[in-house]
Amino acid sequence: MDIELSHIHKRFGAVHANDDISFTVKGGRIVGVLGENGAGKSTLMKILSGYQPADSGDILLDGQRAAYHRPEAAIRAGIGMLQQDPLDVPAFTVLENLVYGQPGGLFFSHRNSVRQLDELCGRFGFALDADTPIASLTIGERQQLEIVRLLALGIKTLILDEPTTGISAEQKNLLFDALRKLATNEGMSVLLVSHKLEDVIALCDEVVVLRGGKRVGAADMPVTKAELVRLMFGQELAPQTRERVPIGDPVVSLDAATLRGKRVTVENLTLHIRAGEVIGLAGLDGSGQDLIVRACTGLVKFQRGAVRIGSREMTGKPYREFLRGGIAFGAAGRLEEGLIAGLTLTEHVCSDQLRRYLCRLDSGARPDRVAVEALQRARQAR
Repeated sequence: MDIELSHIHKRFGAVHANDDISFTVKGGRIVGVLGENGAGKSTLMKILSGYQPADSGDILLDGQRAAYHRPEAAIRAGIGMLQQDPLDVPAFTVLENLVYGQPGGLFFSHRNSVRQLDELCGRFGFALDADTPIASLTIGERQQLEIVRLLALGIKTLILDEPTTGISAEQKNLLFDALRKLATNEGMSVLLVSHKLEDVIALCDEVVVLRGGKRVGAADMPVTKAELVRLMFGQELAPQTRERVPIGDPVVSLDAATLRGKRVTVENLTLHIRAGEVIGLAGLDGSGQDLIVRACTGLVKFQRGAVRIGSREMTGKPYREFLRGGIAFGAAGRLEEGLIAGLTLTEHVCSDQLRRYLCRLDSGARPDRVAVEALQRARQAR
């Protein structure tokens, strides 16, 4: 399906998020939509996929003007979007998420739905079990399920918003292979929203570049990384170098740790993370990296072994104690574990002040002084 975006405008108050953007996407092509954070990429794709209306401008599908302002209407028109955080239902199984939104509602053939799931997964090398709860899947597996679900709904254009954030290299390769098959073998249009230039170079047939809400350039691939940088920023950026720093004493230590997860067990691991170091945990998805990171922040129980912050014994202590010790956990599933859906940025800052307030009360600080400090900081955040 060919798509034409014509003179799209979208404002949020004083911010002109999309300013007269026009370009065309041909069927069978993978198009990268590039730009730094705040360039207007996600806003434009949400307009195309029906999540929000444009203030003005037109969307033409195979030459016909399309008018829709809801995601289900966009899907009926053949356009589906894979969000940064997949839109699944955690309480459902893989199969229940697949049939959710399909014609027929709650009345579906279990046998036919399993056959459809297996057929779609087989086409792309995905390994999804129909009865697995969503809560047991990795971010990459949830992306795979969302692609399968959109294909089952009959989409002809797939939009992906920063799809390689939080997934393993193995899952990224599997995802890219699937996207190439959709474009080459099935003639689908694929739009990849990204600021990761290596992903765009590896996958895309062409790129469209946004800056400050405007379309500032386009190019057919292959294009060098330096040329893409010039398109994105209007100039060539000097390469960054990491300043050498002396390696200090251990900040976090695991001693002979045995950790048991749902799929894997990490046995007898000793690891010392020293001040000034950046430690990378490499391996195939599900090899135990998540267990190790969570063990370093008090989020999993030890079968055996110990964890320390500096010289302080921390085994069995809750996450808030690790926070007090200066150790924080950044979750791959940002909405599930990192943020609270529905809260504003200010409300998130205020919730952090509440956490600090409660932690200081635990340590014996005077409640009136702590409350006044928290209120002042919350007001400053506004």
